Amino acid sequence: MKHAVLKAITAATLVLAGAGTATADTFRLTIGSGHPADAAIWITTMRDFLAPEIAKRVEQKTGHKIEWVSAYGGSVCKLGECLEAVESGLVDIADLHVPFEPTKLMAQNFAYFVPFGTPDPVVAARAARKVYDGVPELKKMLETKYNQVFLAIGTVGNYNMLTTFAWDKVEQLKGHKIAAAGPNIPWLQAVGSIPVQSNLNEAYTSFQTGVYDGWIMFPDATVGFKLHEVAKNYTFTDFGAVPNVLITINKDTWKKLPKAVQDIMLEVGKEYTEVESKAALEKGQKSIEIMKAAGVNVRALSDTEKVKWANALPDIPNQRTAEINKAGQPGKAIGAYIKELKASGVKLPRDWKIK
Repeated sequence: MKHAVLKAITAATLVLAGAGTATADTFRLTIGSGHPADAAIWITTMRDFLAPEIAKRVEQKTGHKIEWVSAYGGSVCKLGECLEAVESGLVDIADLHVPFEPTKLMAQNFAYFVPFGTPDPVVAARAARKVYDGVPELKKMLETKYNQVFLAIGTVGNYNMLTTFAWDKVEQLKGHKIAAAGPNIPWLQAVGSIPVQSNLNEAYTSFQTGVYDGWIMFPDATVGFKLHEVAKNYTFTDFGAVPNVLITINKDTWKKLPKAVQDIMLEVGKEYTEVESKAALEKGQKSIEIMKAAGVNVRALSDTEKVKWANALPDIPNQRTAEINKAGQPGKAIGAYIKELKASGVKLPRDWKIK
């Protein structure tokens, strides 16, 4: 009932706003996410930069106003529900967070299919933005299949390994239950770990109760969700920063907005990539210091072990490219991402090449 009322209010507000008139109108839009804003830097940046910056520029440049209804932290769409929520108009704008849409948004998960990519979130985010601009099919499928328009791409930090046990050889991970969000599960299977599908909202309790004894996780989320309190070993494996933050707007809502407002949203959405990825880098660095101060054993996996792990993996880029193409989605996004990483000077421990 709450969802239906919210949708009706949003639709009614847009109709009453009279988007096609030359007068100054007010647009009341709902912006949401599955992750909480304070703990997740990619949502913090949505709340503290994307939304207010759009509202500020819209009023300054057009005279129109944007009033935001905040629906972060799963209050309207939980993890794995935001694609459908934007599609139906239950929320106007949301972070879809692509690993929780492994089938419908398989192509948008392209960075997960290049394991041991760049550990730098700024480099990863810039490369991903170039992929979205250079592979228009990624945006087109959002519009034609899911009734939404691409606004922005962001990234999470460098994926590493948080565990309740100390280790320094990949062989020592065999038999251990390690959590992952989905597309990174093959990374674990390659070294004999037992992957457990999970999400950050349930991670703390799952560590406490022994559901798993490890997580493939980046530093800022480790601290943001207080996981370093229940797992005291953090190992830099450098699986890479993954641009999995996909922000879209409902297409019907989009059509009702003046072009000047649309242009501002796209402009700020492009800037979000830079602002968010730099914030992710900074928060990741601070989070490492917080972990060390809290007594966490922070160490780096040797280059030899990283190469060993990378070489133990199946040919994920080519396997996934074929799978994505078979599903009628643009598999070439994977090759495009590899190309952009290499163009940025990234040296991969395994030289992934699309056949």
